[in-house]
Amino acid sequence: MVLDETSVVSSVDDLVDFYRETNNGNDLYIGIEWERSGVYRDTLKPVKYEGDQGYLAVLKKLAAEAGWEIADGHRNYIGELRRGEAKVTLEADGRLELAGSPKKNLHDLAREFRIHANEVKEVSDFFNIAWLPIGWQPFHSDKEIEFAGKDRYEILNSFGTNEWMESEMKRNNGLTVNYSYSDEKNAIKKAQIGFRIAPIVGAVFASAPFNEGKLSDCLDMRRYCKSHINPERHSVPKNILDKNFSLKDWISFYTKMTVYLIKRKDKKDLKPENLTFDKWIKEGYDGIFPTIYDFDQHIKTTWSDIRLRPNYLEYRVSDSVPMRYAMGVPALVKGLVFDSKSWGAVEDLTRDWTYEDILKANKEALTHGLLTEIKGKNLLWYAKSFIHIANDALHKFARTTASSDATDESVFLASIKDQIYIKEKSIASEMVELWKNDWDENPKRLIEWCEKE
Repeated sequence: MVLDETSVVSSVDDLVDFYRETNNGNDLYIGIEWERSGVYRDTLKPVKYEGDQGYLAVLKKLAAEAGWEIADGHRNYIGELRRGEAKVTLEADGRLELAGSPKKNLHDLAREFRIHANEVKEVSDFFNIAWLPIGWQPFHSDKEIEFAGKDRYEILNSFGTNEWMESEMKRNNGLTVNYSYSDEKNAIKKAQIGFRIAPIVGAVFASAPFNEGKLSDCLDMRRYCKSHINPERHSVPKNILDKNFSLKDWISFYTKMTVYLIKRKDKKDLKPENLTFDKWIKEGYDGIFPTIYDFDQHIKTTWSDIRLRPNYLEYRVSDSVPMRYAMGVPALVKGLVFDSKSWGAVEDLTRDWTYEDILKANKEALTHGLLTEIKGKNLLWYAKSFIHIANDALHKFARTTASSDATDESVFLASIKDQIYIKEKSIASEMVELWKNDWDENPKRLIEWCEKE
């Protein structure tokens, strides 16, 4: 969606009206964003943006050989590739992120996902690059990883409360699920269900037990990092579970926050001082008054588990995971948030959970994983229950493959069913066991595990 960069926002109500009027009607879509860090297979050194074998070289080859068009930049600097509605964007160090196109079903989503992963692997093999689709760059410190050169990263880094802000930009890899909403009521319900299931989704798909080449003290360095940076910008409104929670409540939550940067196309980003979005609306800044585009850019400088965007929600709970697990994330989320029967089942299981209970479980799961307890039951028990609920919901969605053995969308839960029902452990817990035993603490075995189909 192209957002208005000209019409000035004169009040919070202008923003609320825009969000209420911008929806997909009854057509509901789901998409993913997949982040991965690159290292060189022979040296294990982090890939840089520039150079004959850097991220830029990969981007150039994708543009030349795989039908991607340069949407931002030029041959000597590529900031974004686009093919149809899908995009390849960059993180702070230049690593690639797939921002997939919105799909009506998981089969189409999986097809686009596989095509992207396969073509990037084929191109990257040419440059001896291996990809690590796990929640945290496991081998290197911040100092060993370079920013890709954009001023905005330095601006954002200056707002960090400590060294973790730089870590988040350079080493944090997530798998975001984007799902649309039909109207305000639908958006709020989906956000509330998403918040309720966050500790379980986070624990199941945790994949970040390593830091700087060693096992860390927690199972999820990505979410540990997030918990140590500006809490306001990594949280959702405290009243999100209230019956009367509304878009206006959520938008007002954002407008009270400090504006980190003001982005203008083809101009240098501005770093305002002591400017909230509310104040910007009322008083302007340097002769500039905000637009819908500016508000969306403002939201993008928040990093909560659930983020409000025009006509869709970003669900940013899961770590990045290898391809064999990856479709389990949108499948589980879709099964729980796209079906009204699922809403009732999730609410029945979590009815007495408070906002504080959920935050406490999120924090404890960083080290205890699926053994973390809420109200006398551990997250493994809830994970089994939620997968069962999602499985029933996905069975109901139409068969959408064209093959003779067409299956419903529950097929995409298969890998995570094995992980939770059979192995009864999170991805991160299994990684820890493998590192200590089968892998003999050899980092190249981790790369092999990441690439296994």
